[in-house]
Amino acid sequence: MTTRINESKTLGLLAAAAIGIAALLPTAHADERPISLEASADVVSKYVWRGMLLTDDPVVQPGLTLSGYGLSLNVWGSVDLTDLNENDIDAEYRLQELDYTASYAISPMEGLDLEGGFIWYTFPGTVFDDTGEVYGSVALSSIPLSPTLTVYYDVDEVEGYYGTFALGHSFELTEALSLDLGASIAYADEEYNEAYFGVDDDGLNDLALSASLSYTVNEYVAVSATVGYSEILDNDIEDTMDDSDHTTVGLNITFSY
Repeated sequence: MTTRINESKTLGLLAAAAIGIAALLPTAHADERPISLEASADVVSKYVWRGMLLTDDPVVQPGLTLSGYGLSLNVWGSVDLTDLNENDIDAEYRLQELDYTASYAISPMEGLDLEGGFIWYTFPGTVFDDTGEVYGSVALSSIPLSPTLTVYYDVDEVEGYYGTFALGHSFELTEALSLDLGASIAYADEEYNEAYFGVDDDGLNDLALSASLSYTVNEYVAVSATVGYSEILDNDIEDTMDDSDHTTVGLNITFSY
């Protein structure tokens, strides 16, 4: 249990470090900073990932990202706010997941955005094995709806592919308020589906829809409210679940410097 408590403290220490670093950095406009630091926290009604319900109770999901010169380093976690998944009676809140991501983004020409990276997933509060994915994405940001194709490959436990095709658009309602709409559809191979669902077949996996209302408080702080919907599309995968569609609501606050 000591290890799990220490891992829970990691997120708090990282957030504190982010605030401390930001306080020491010289003041400059965001566009002029070669290095940026972002700390965020989401409170979500339940945790749904790629159409799979991981926690059917509220969670808090903090994250910290350091970016510069196209390179980004991120740590992200999901902490239960109830005892739904509790195993140790002495731990009131449980860190269920802690992920680390390193990525690099580049725009070789206007309207063409490329990104690649590696994600290491750890599950200190569960029985799941740690695993890692490499991924790559291509986005056409200068055409309507900014179509984006992203492909993930699990290099460790699963050794399978999962890909998404996404569309999105942002409406500027006022200078500080915006509405962001998004939709994506996913496809996975038989190795991925066998590992996660016990279904030895490839095909379309899930559909996701989202809407977010964001308000920029000032240069450093933004808040948003989000509603999301996801649905499993494959009938065989759907048969392995009690519920194959989920609606979530959440609140986010982001500090950037």
